[in-house]
Amino acid sequence: MKANLKIALRDSKTATRSYVVMNPLLGKHLQSTPSAVLAYFRQLAEQVAATCQGERVLVIGFAETATAVGAAVASAIEGAVYVHTTRENMPSGNLVAEFLEEHSHARNQAFFLRDNYCGLSKYDRIVFVEDEITTGKTILNFLRNIDYHGKITVSALVFNGFDGGAFADYEARFCCVQSLDGVRRLEYPALPNPRLGVDFDNYAEKCRELASAVIFAITGMAGKNILVLGTEEFMYPAIILGSELEKIAASVVTHSTTRTPLLPKDDGSYPIRSRTEFGSVYDADRITYLYNLDMYEIVIVLTDSADCGEGIINALRAAGNMSVYYVRVGA
Repeated sequence: MKANLKIALRDSKTATRSYVVMNPLLGKHLQSTPSAVLAYFRQLAEQVAATCQGERVLVIGFAETATAVGAAVASAIEGAVYVHTTRENMPSGNLVAEFLEEHSHARNQAFFLRDNYCGLSKYDRIVFVEDEITTGKTILNFLRNIDYHGKITVSALVFNGFDGGAFADYEARFCCVQSLDGVRRLEYPALPNPRLGVDFDNYAEKCRELASAVIFAITGMAGKNILVLGTEEFMYPAIILGSELEKIAASVVTHSTTRTPLLPKDDGSYPIRSRTEFGSVYDADRITYLYNLDMYEIVIVLTDSADCGEGIINALRAAGNMSVYYVRVGA
């Protein structure tokens, strides 16, 4: 069973991630059939249980969305101790750790245990349970604040571009039910720089060569709806790539991030429908804008910045774009 995942925007100025993955089988933000929710959770629980047979296990669900998922996972592990983190002030129990969920609108979390469950060394394995994991940073923040050197299992209903490499220092296993397409990154040698003057025929040829290389590297674009997104002054290579993609794709559009601040208006005759803003890939302290962002089957960001593009990627995800290629040229 797989959930039909959607993207929703956060209405919060304190969150560092602008979107939330909406999962209709989570029993949280959207109305859900209880039996379907439990069947969905059970898929993760069975995977996790197979990683820790015969072990003494502490299962930790992360507040607030994964509290029920964690309970379902614990139900599949014989003799498991279950606890979930909390943002509430607890009148009793031992405070074991405080840590940050940095992308959230409510960042501070705490981890409590009763006396008889304290002493993490008594557990052979800690199972971490989330509804959705992108980088795993919240779990890593937690691990840095506890004294535990045993085995761990990192599990979630959804891995959203998750790479387990961040857990290389731990004896870790990983379990999930669904995996969303992550951001795939490509890098190519620098083009001649028109900021310094170029022989145009050579520059145009290099742009076409870059377009061919990108199209060769990215499979499955035939018949798809594609956005090619340039960054500020790096427009022409994106337009050339888009024109080449028109030969194979169902539809292609191209536009670019910009320094220009324009006001959106809900008026059918007005050209600017929506505005997204984030730190520029050329200077994180400077705001850049993206207008009329829609949802596409594939998005290719083409840039000559060395930046990792987190702002652009978050904006694309918030608009529902889950298949994203971030192409750096000369980075």
